[in-house]
Amino acid sequence: MDKAKRVADDLRKCADILNGLADELSPAVVQEAPTETEPPAKGTSVPSEAAKPAKEKPIALEAVRAVAAKIARAGGTEQVKALIEKHGADKLSEVPPEQYGALLAELEGIGDGT
Repeated sequence: MDKAKRVADDLRKCADILNGLADELSPAVVQEAPTETEPPAKGTSVPSEAAKPAKEKPIALEAVRAVAAKIARAGGTEQVKALIEKHGADKLSEVPPEQYGALLAELEGIGDGT
């Protein structure tokens, strides 16, 4: 039974890696460019980019998966698995989306050390 569990775990890891590879190979989603607006009338002020609140773009699972797959291919499968478990999940797809940023940062930290 123990051997069957290990084989199942290895198959799940392979599936995560293959999903990451597929994401890397698939074409990027082209985002629509913002439309230009008319210039402001004379005498009106326009807030600078620095004054505008920064809207953080949500991190996609695919971005996290790509980094995790790269680390796993380099021999860091156990480290990736440990980080996923640290975020309360057994596999990457179970990590809550609000934790993608933190997980990605930790994965990139591993990547810098390999």
